[in-house]
Amino acid sequence: MARIILLSVDHSLATRISEAMQGRAAVELAQAVTPDMVEGPCVILVDRDAIPPERSIATALSAVAEGATGRPIVLVTGETGADEILHAIRSGADDVIPRAAEGDEIAAILGRLLNRSTADHGKGGRLTLVLGADAEATAIVATDMAVSRARAGSSTLLIDFTMPTSAAEAYLDLPVSYGIASAIADIERLDASLLSSALARHDPSGLMLLTLDGGSGTEPAGIAPADIAALVRLLRACCGDLILCAGSLRHPGLLRTLASLADRIELVCAQSIREMDACRRLLERIGDDEASLSRTRLLVWDHQPAILLDSRRMADILRTSSTLPLPIDQVRLRNALNAGRPLAMEAAPDRYMRAIRTACGIEPQRSSKSLERLRRLLQRQVEPAA
Repeated sequence: MARIILLSVDHSLATRISEAMQGRAAVELAQAVTPDMVEGPCVILVDRDAIPPERSIATALSAVAEGATGRPIVLVTGETGADEILHAIRSGADDVIPRAAEGDEIAAILGRLLNRSTADHGKGGRLTLVLGADAEATAIVATDMAVSRARAGSSTLLIDFTMPTSAAEAYLDLPVSYGIASAIADIERLDASLLSSALARHDPSGLMLLTLDGGSGTEPAGIAPADIAALVRLLRACCGDLILCAGSLRHPGLLRTLASLADRIELVCAQSIREMDACRRLLERIGDDEASLSRTRLLVWDHQPAILLDSRRMADILRTSSTLPLPIDQVRLRNALNAGRPLAMEAAPDRYMRAIRTACGIEPQRSSKSLERLRRLLQRQVEPAA
């Protein structure tokens, strides 16, 4: 849990702040900032009344900043004139809270700064960026990966940027009413609790879904790439696995930022010279440097061994670090897509799903029947020797 470190001796002030945050962060009274206090996301509050009269605000805030290691600092003061606030900001405070502030005002300021600290200093979950020239194929792969990780027990969020409507939403047969625009509007108070209540959830797997259109079928207006990047940083700190389906995103700056944040980049491409050329241009948008390519794996969609453009040649041309064929049963896939039941939910995984689980790093599970057959085989081998 994030912490609010209050440099004060005022227990009533600590109680008011704790009530305003409604359990979102633990409030701790302290006399000074120590290294163990700032190991994770936190906000440091400096009580003006706790600063000795002979010591200036600038000196006190400067001393706190030395031990804060980049965590936000807020001054709590009864002096709220424009000159006093400007002086506090120039002295190193990120914001000022009036001493007589009510709960909503306290929560708004601290919530925003807590989210910033969480995004910058929280232990973020694993982030996987899935992109490709075929938006539907990319969304299907991203969805099956996300469902697989969710079923493995990880708190997983899938963000689908496919337009005009979300392919993941259709594949999961999951109505969505909360989209990226709503999440950006709520970013100052967004946390794991709000996520669990606001996001669409696929009950059979536990997967959470956030889409670009939010179920409206139209692209949201007024969203800057920087807003999306800030949201992704925050959401990464709120879940164990974050999978981004790039879908229809083509903004070079945003794609480059998302790629730099990703632990792994999965490039979905069919054995087609035209699609491979489109994927090559896509890699150029995210930055085809060695650092990015070393984290990029080629997923060969609908892999057919008889096609002369094989996966090894494709990987050499695209310069990806590794490759993984995805053999597709087109009839089974279309039935799954039309029924709104992802292949990742099937009890008996086919070759495609075994490849997806390999991509997710999920170890194959031996069935009880397989184990029993293995025991009988070992027993038959031991008996003649005896």
